[in-house]
Amino acid sequence: MIMKMFRQFGITGQVRKMNKNTPFKRFKDVFLYIVMTIFLIFLTSSFVIEDVYSAADQLTMTEKGISDVYSIAVGMEPEMLTINNGEAESEDKTTEIKTDDGTTIVITEYTLGDKNEEILEYQQILYSLGFLISQPSSELTEEVQTAIKTYQAMKGLEQTGKLDRSTIISLVAEDVKFEKGDSGKVLQTYQQILVAQKYLAAESATGTFDDATETAVKAFQKANGLTETGKIDAKTIKALDALR
Repeated sequence: MIMKMFRQFGITGQVRKMNKNTPFKRFKDVFLYIVMTIFLIFLTSSFVIEDVYSAADQLTMTEKGISDVYSIAVGMEPEMLTINNGEAESEDKTTEIKTDDGTTIVITEYTLGDKNEEILEYQQILYSLGFLISQPSSELTEEVQTAIKTYQAMKGLEQTGKLDRSTIISLVAEDVKFEKGDSGKVLQTYQQILVAQKYLAAESATGTFDDATETAVKAFQKANGLTETGKIDAKTIKALDALR
């Protein structure tokens, strides 16, 4: 292919006749030959690098994952690589993420039938956002799977029904809280818990966050060693859910 391109530009014939040309003509032909060679090498390398990072994006995005894919792209045998449907997975389905301050966060993925206390925390977020109707538990059931798919669809994520890496990161980033002026069925559920714990009068559990609810929330937060914000934030939600 390279020689074909050289012939197209008339380079080969010109090189053969270099001894008949002037020194300037010889220099121009050699220079053009070198430029074309460098261009073709660069073009080929660009495709390899693009394929490497495209494939690496489907793996764990760790240095090991990228180096393994690069080894395959250039025809070398990687030391160890496990691929499942285009994704690299460890047996415990965990990946690590390093934050800007150097902290390493381990994310464990969960699928239908798995049980873990982390699943309970993710369900609490789904429940607070209104995607889950039943009480949160530590098991990933079919109902939870449906709630996850609905959440994933709303967020533009792949609808796997699993608590995968992208879904977990999205859930953790949710700023779930209720404050004065908010209203809704989920809020009313938390008001009812405050009523049961005698922090709020029964007639105030209307589903609207009013002054009485704010006062009750502050009292609950103080009694449970939480910051008295008067808002039903993530930590307050967790404490209230524990009383269900």
